[in-house]
This record gives sequence, structure tokens and C-alpha cells, in this order.
Amino acid sequence: MLECISKWKNKTDESFRIIAFGSSNTELSLANGGYHSWTEWLDIGMRMSIGRHACVINRGIGGETSSNLLDRISRDVISFTPAIVIITVGGNDIFKGLSINQYRENLIKICGMISNTGGQPMLQTYYCPVYHLSQDLGFKAKFESYMDVNRQLSDSLGLTLLDQYTHFLKLYEEDPLAYAGLMRDWMHPGNLGNFIIAQNILKTFGLNTLPAPAYMKAQAEGLPPLFKQYFN
Repeated sequence: MLECISKWKNKTDESFRIIAFGSSNTELSLANGGYHSWTEWLDIGMRMSIGRHACVINRGIGGETSSNLLDRISRDVISFTPAIVIITVGGNDIFKGLSINQYRENLIKICGMISNTGGQPMLQTYYCPVYHLSQDLGFKAKFESYMDVNRQLSDSLGLTLLDQYTHFLKLYEEDPLAYAGLMRDWMHPGNLGNFIIAQNILKTFGLNTLPAPAYMKAQAEGLPPLFKQYFN
């Protein structure tokens, strides 16, 4: 599928839809403070690299688990006949007590339904939470075990993995206090974090990354060099 994305540019008589399918990390909401979410930045990047016949459709709903995604997949995903579906879920599975085995089985079913209708599922890990602001000392180990499910399934099912966690963990370990500036709270990306998520996806797709707008460069000015690579 990734080899085909660059070819979409010359297929202007066709429509290519990417669906962002997830929970509050995906959903468009006022919580973003009027800034673009990663899905909107990705849409802009797709239009710049491919054209206006490629678009991103946001089907995120806050508070949802993998079971909730499975319940609404026919309405919110299959009905659009997508080329690619980016699945970002797991945090609420932990918070609401779904077992890791249930999480795994739900993802397998979700990916299977997408594949069976001709779409390409892509499992996306979360970014890195601001662990030092969490009240649960055991949360990091649990969270990483759920994100490992995404890696394991991507490997066993032959899917492209969007491993945001690996990129974001490096930034967190570099400077935890500066890292908090990428987030709107300990569990959700803010303006700068959303931009980085989109940049990572565009790179994985083999497409050009986005030039950071002037206001964002100013916001990133005081960040460590490792952070600033995303805002050129």
C-alpha cells in the first residue's frame, strides 16, 4: 500500500480516502483550542503532496475503547470505502478495564473487517504520555504492554505500523519538562504534538513533510534541538 500512495497523485479521476479511526486523541473538538489536530495536518499534507482527490476523514470519538470502535465500524469506516484506515485506540481500554487479550482480539476483528472490504488497516501507537504527571506509578508498564500489541499485530498481520510512541518517548526522555509543552494535558497531544504526529505519518507514507507555520516555529523556539527538527 505505501508504494501505491505516491501513485495516487496521477490518478486524479479517482478519490482516495484515509479514515482516522480512534478516540479523543483523534476526535476533532474544542479541546484543541482552535489549533489543527494531527488529522487536519495530515489532510493538508496529503493535499499538498497528492492533490485534492485525496482526503482524510476524521471518525474519532472521545472516551471510546476498541470495543466501541468495533461496534460502529460499519457506519463510520466501511461505509466510506476507505483506501487506508489509521486506528489509534487503547488508552480507554486500560482506563475502563478491558483486558489486553480483549484489546488484541478487538483489533484483529477491526483489521479483518477493513481488509475484507479492500481497505488497508494501519495500527498507530499513541505518543508518549507525560508519565511524571500520572498518579498511577504502574501506568507506564501497562501502557507500553498495550502499545506492544499494535507492534505484534502489525508484524503478524503484515501491516504498516505507525509507531508514534518510539518517536515521542525519545523526546520525553530527552527533556520531560520541555516535552510537557507538546501536550495539552498528560494524556493528549497539544498543538505542537499534533503537528509532530502528522509529520511522522507523512514520513512513513514517503511524502513531503509540512513546513511549520511561523507561529509554531516561535512556539518551538525554546525547545531542545531534538524537538526542533519537526518544525523547520
